[in-house]
Amino acid sequence: MTGLVDCNNFFVSCERTRNPALEGRPVVVLSNNDGCVVARSNEAKALGIKMGQPAFQIRDLIDAGAVIALSGNHLLYRDLSIKVHAIFHRYAPSAIDYSVDEAFLDMTGIPTVALREIGRNIVEACDRELHLPVTIGFAPTKTLAKIVTELCKKRGRRVGILMSAADAEGLLDSFPIGELWGIGRRLAKRLYSSGVYTAGDLRRSTRSAVRDSMGVNGEKIWNELNGIPCIELSHVGRDVQDSISETRTFPEDVIDFDFMRTKISIYASSCARRLRAMKSVCGRVAVFMRTNRFHTDTPYLRPGTEIVLPVPSSDTQTIVAAALQGLRRIWLPRVPMKRAGVILSDITSPEALQPSLFDAPSQSASTSELMRIIDSINTVPGAPKLRLANQLTDLRRPSGNDGYSSSFQAPREGR
Repeated sequence: MTGLVDCNNFFVSCERTRNPALEGRPVVVLSNNDGCVVARSNEAKALGIKMGQPAFQIRDLIDAGAVIALSGNHLLYRDLSIKVHAIFHRYAPSAIDYSVDEAFLDMTGIPTVALREIGRNIVEACDRELHLPVTIGFAPTKTLAKIVTELCKKRGRRVGILMSAADAEGLLDSFPIGELWGIGRRLAKRLYSSGVYTAGDLRRSTRSAVRDSMGVNGEKIWNELNGIPCIELSHVGRDVQDSISETRTFPEDVIDFDFMRTKISIYASSCARRLRAMKSVCGRVAVFMRTNRFHTDTPYLRPGTEIVLPVPSSDTQTIVAAALQGLRRIWLPRVPMKRAGVILSDITSPEALQPSLFDAPSQSASTSELMRIIDSINTVPGAPKLRLANQLTDLRRPSGNDGYSSSFQAPREGR
């Protein structure tokens, strides 16, 4: 049996852990530049607000107080994601972190009679420890487990179990083909023309017909609906990623070096914290900026550079210093920038490194201990409590028409 555990309306639920007054009220979370809806509470869904809907289309509801709109707090969401996934791993022999708010649980070796109690324990632990509502569905395959979880959420249940694919007939007939995992909007329209409207219709199709019309991936979905596990996701749960990035689009174009330096410091620090959470080090730090591609009166510029670290590291100070070195290298005075980011790559485990005779082990050990202490203090959800001075530049100074102060010289860096 496989379990699929999913946090309900994750971004909104995270906001409610910080502000319980949001409970029971229509709430939406907006994208980085507050352009569109990326999360909705059940109350907001009941008002007809769609995922991805532009914010200006619901401006009247927001201004009238009928809907509470919040800017995304991704540091909070990431912190709670790490903690809730730790709870998932606590109750399963093995788990694959599929997304920020979902995980597949491999329940091999667990008696099926124990699944409901395990599911309840997971739900209660998430409620008690993090105040996050979750729903979990168990089934013989990953696709069926996803369907069970989605139907439980629609019906207000927290735990659901499908003992065998033979019991799925009625459930699959009530599940629209367009909502099935692996079926996109374009493919769903093509299936409608073939008379396939539900997951049950697809399950009753012949294997050869599915393969002819949908290819190998469609055949995998058909197998999963018929109780034959064939979707492997082991690559999703890798402990070490190929790269880590933090990028943002700014509400207004930026021409202030001090502002950009602060943002790059924050992004690099966040990447370093995530790198340490993977118990890894990186060898390269890349920095990039972008002008506004929609300004047709100016050329679209994409300056970027990469700094190779002399010794791979996860130290925040080292990574931030490299990122700021890159920023000074690519900075274009008086050129408005709309987007910027930091990317860490060449990631590996510290145990795989060949140390140099010229390294200072004692200094390295003390730096690691300092980072461990800072991370332990910053585990509280919300903005980090301990930050580098580079991240604390006062951004509320009076400015010109562009909304930012006008400082164009790159000042000297210090720690």
